[in-house]
Amino acid sequence: MRSAEMTAAPAEAKQVSFSFLYPSRSAVVGTLAVLLFLVLWQVAPSMGWVNGRFTSRPTEVFLAAIDIFRNDNFLYHARISLTEFVAGFALAIVVSIPLGVLLGTSKIARYLIDPPLMALYIAPTLVLLPILVIWLGIDMAPKIAVVFLGAVFPIVLNTMAGMSEADPKLLRMARSFGASKFDIFSRVLVPGSLPALLTGIRLAVGRAVLGVVVGELFVSQAGIGYQLNLYGQAMRIDRLLVYALVVSAFGYTLTILVRSVENKVRDWRSK
Repeated sequence: MRSAEMTAAPAEAKQVSFSFLYPSRSAVVGTLAVLLFLVLWQVAPSMGWVNGRFTSRPTEVFLAAIDIFRNDNFLYHARISLTEFVAGFALAIVVSIPLGVLLGTSKIARYLIDPPLMALYIAPTLVLLPILVIWLGIDMAPKIAVVFLGAVFPIVLNTMAGMSEADPKLLRMARSFGASKFDIFSRVLVPGSLPALLTGIRLAVGRAVLGVVVGELFVSQAGIGYQLNLYGQAMRIDRLLVYALVVSAFGYTLTILVRSVENKVRDWRSK
């Protein structure tokens, strides 16, 4: 019996170790779709289907990327944008989570703060940018403020929803066993609101990345958004697409990371 278990174990390990050689159907279809798109993009200007001046080609974008990473001071501009993103997003998390907890647990606070909060949420951030420039100048501060305003509202609203929509059965059970308010908050409300909070953070990532780019497009002398504006005005589509792909890859990577944390939290709650 023991020998059978020992022979089964290596077979199982071998099966697990080679499972990556068999990708899922969705991964295969997605890869083929990307390859087909790149091929069509490459041949479309040559066939006269599109104007190559406005669409470029994958090979030209690749060569432009190599030149940018070598000679365009890419790391400097990336560091500027990353600093603005991290500062604004960290400030949004620090402010939005306590504010969302307050709004989700206090009706009085919700009545007082919710109307002006919704008014700011509805107002486009681009409309507030000239005011932010007048108040904060043209340095990093207005871009950090744009990132903050873009990220703070999804986190606040989702945290508030997670707190206010806690399972009433769990709340009654906790009170019936004599749990204190702190115990109810830490053992019922916080675990129950984590999925909503992480969803808010995931949505805030996209708005924060957009805020960095929009802020630098209008008010900046450096950064990824500034380079996008510079090459857009010069009609350098190949270089423009390189920086656009960098922004997309950065936002997509952060979104995937937050989604993986969401899945782990859901698995933890189910256990």
